[in-house]
Amino acid sequence: MLYLLIDGDMVCFRACSSVEKEIDWGNDIWTLHVNLNEAKERFESLMEMIIRDALDAHEYHGAFEVKYCFTDTVNFRRSILPTYKANRAGKRKPVGYKALVSWVKSEYDTITKNTLEADDCMGIFATKPMYRDKCIIISGDKDLLCIPGYHYDFLRKEYGHSSEEDSLRNFYMQTLMGDATDGYSGCPKVGKVTAQRILDKECSWNAVKEAYEKAGLSENVAITQARVAKILTADDIDAEGQVILWKPTEAH
Repeated sequence: MLYLLIDGDMVCFRACSSVEKEIDWGNDIWTLHVNLNEAKERFESLMEMIIRDALDAHEYHGAFEVKYCFTDTVNFRRSILPTYKANRAGKRKPVGYKALVSWVKSEYDTITKNTLEADDCMGIFATKPMYRDKCIIISGDKDLLCIPGYHYDFLRKEYGHSSEEDSLRNFYMQTLMGDATDGYSGCPKVGKVTAQRILDKECSWNAVKEAYEKAGLSENVAITQARVAKILTADDIDAEGQVILWKPTEAH
């Protein structure tokens, strides 16, 4: 059995956005509306295409299950770093987005976990021992390359496999670079090229820590950035389903 783990947030957002329509009522009054049935049809046509392309890229023709992953309304990362995704506060979702998400949850197999994002749900499921290398993570977010396994980027139509070593390096890259759209800054003056150079020399937590210290920041600052950058895996959740905050170990 192959499991297709799909970023439901992203697909629902795109489905609703694509069917939003403006209406000019005259007298300088304009409104936006969405026909929910059109949004549902758009969602299903998008998913038919995405699933077909992912399976073709994986060269797989057997049985599969699809699981749509969604973000909870509460995010544990905000208790670690208040600026995390704070820049998105007040920004509207497409008209009908919540209604479409509710419909998908009622009609399809979905995963939502308390305080976690859709990315975390995919990362946890894909790294459970019984599902490892039996999943394709389907999203348009390159941050998910921090999770080992098969990936299909439906926006760029890119397919590949991220090894444990690749995933760790991508995690360190994110910790160094930060992500302005997600509200965490990373190491000052370290962009993609500098981060690659640092990790080419030594791909380790020590190298990340030294980069922060060179910028006049403590290891604790680096750890905070790492904790919000890290997409969770099965090892990051305890028996009660609570998040185990990341910390450097000798293995890193």
